[in-house]
Amino acid sequence: MRIYIIGNDGITLCREPPATVDDGEIAVASNEELHAAPLSGKRLLALWNALPGVEKRRKVGDRKGLIDELWSAIEALPDPEPQSDARRPSKQDEVIAMLRRPEGATVDEVASAMDGSATRYAAFSRAP
Repeated sequence: MRIYIIGNDGITLCREPPATVDDGEIAVASNEELHAAPLSGKRLLALWNALPGVEKRRKVGDRKGLIDELWSAIEALPDPEPQSDARRPSKQDEVIAMLRRPEGATVDEVASAMDGSATRYAAFSRAP
């Protein structure tokens, strides 16, 4: 199911209904909901003109027709690439995770995670 959040910065695609929408945002999942949404002609025109590959308009003209065309255009947009929230942990994050393990970490394990030699990190094990 495609749900669109219409906000001040444009239209955002969601796969699931949002728990809440911010002030000024409108969630729509169908052409009928878009028709019922409290959007001014100026806002509809801005949304239309922000779409890629459409002929820009200066006037709303037929409001119902514009909403139908707007819905068709946003439904035809490709799905955005999923943004990965997972980032590769930093070396520091890896070492901290190793040290938090119940069995802890050896100097060699820490050195390996830091791409260095054990002697360079020997002071690590001597900390009080």
